[in-house]
Amino acid sequence: MDFITADPIKLYKKYLIPSMGSALAVSIYSFVDTIAVGQSEGELGAAAMAVICPLFGFMVFLSILCGIGGSVLLSAARGEGKPEKANAFFTIALGMIIVLTLIFWGLLLLFHDPIFMFLGADEVILAKVMEYAKWIIWTFPVFIAPTFIGSFLRNDGAPMLDMAAVIIGGCVNMFGDWFFVFPLGMRMEGAAIATVLGTSLQVLIMCGHFFRKKCGLRLVKPGNWWRGVRKICLIGVGAGILDLGTVFIAVLMNNQIMRYGGPVELAVYGVVSAISPLFQAFFGGVGQTIQPLVSANCGAGETERTRLFWRFGLITSLMIGVLTSCLGEFFPVPIARLFMDASPEAIAIVPSVFQPYFLLFVPLGVTVLATYYLQAILHGKISMLIALLRSALVSGLLICLLPLRWGLAGVWLALPVSELLVMLIALFYIRKRRLG
Repeated sequence: MDFITADPIKLYKKYLIPSMGSALAVSIYSFVDTIAVGQSEGELGAAAMAVICPLFGFMVFLSILCGIGGSVLLSAARGEGKPEKANAFFTIALGMIIVLTLIFWGLLLLFHDPIFMFLGADEVILAKVMEYAKWIIWTFPVFIAPTFIGSFLRNDGAPMLDMAAVIIGGCVNMFGDWFFVFPLGMRMEGAAIATVLGTSLQVLIMCGHFFRKKCGLRLVKPGNWWRGVRKICLIGVGAGILDLGTVFIAVLMNNQIMRYGGPVELAVYGVVSAISPLFQAFFGGVGQTIQPLVSANCGAGETERTRLFWRFGLITSLMIGVLTSCLGEFFPVPIARLFMDASPEAIAIVPSVFQPYFLLFVPLGVTVLATYYLQAILHGKISMLIALLRSALVSGLLICLLPLRWGLAGVWLALPVSELLVMLIALFYIRKRRLG
């Protein structure tokens, strides 16, 4: 289907579900693992998963930095009618992800204990963390691949293969979580093994695209490696910072919770930290839906079509955000019970954590979409600024300041307030520049 001439509504529908499905890949594995671990290990297991979740966020950051950055430029080059230039960006992005994966894999192998202590673990929680994390560390490259490959599959006209890989890998992971954790009694280690198996199968299925006749991705010799790297980083860092910011926020939140609360509060937040990336992945999926469509039309000079895709994405993100917020507002305790075998003490504080925190999902959807949209129309600098404001500057400031006045309640309120402020900034820029 031609991105430039085909019906916009049909294009959007064709890409929406596959893109959202692929964006859920790593998040849904962490989501399901948290349920299995929380039910088998209780509050200590949930607290350990709160420490582990930022590691998954960092993996997604590396994948998006290279994958989204490279695929946006690939799609724009194709829109300009320059296939050789497009494949040069694919080649450079592949080289980048290989080098970055090897560097950070080595650091994780050598310094895993200090890293997890930095992420919020104490001596007791660290022992439980390593039961799960050692399997993820040994197979680190496997978790980098799905988001990276999926970015190029969607831009190469194979969104359904991307989604099929996610569904099949996810089913294997979910079955493994039940089988290894409960019948075999492997608990934390069983959940990790299930995640490794599911993700590995997903990668194998996705790689099948490169052997298909209609695959348009080729390795070529780029004319200027460093120029390509700079362009990919400039475009990819905006969306990548959204996930890196998840890591930063999780670390800051974990430490603030332990400062103003304790392990029980951290266990409840462990549930939230598993849910939040899942719904952020929904919003990222909407952004990834419009990204190849907007990039190609932007490259072809079709301004009205790019604005139309922005409006489609905005409506979808707002609908998902309202529905998600309502779940947390009205059903906090049932959600918490799904994730862990909680004590009465933990259940008592669940509403005070969930109800303020879940307010963030309405503005979050708009902010994530705006970041992808601005990348796709090559407004990389403002996209990066918005991502930084959301992921570190505004959020980090509020997480540190609000608890000084309101204690632990200030910790839970910091992110909803931050998301609202950054959303207003993003919408102001898009409206002022008449981009949407």
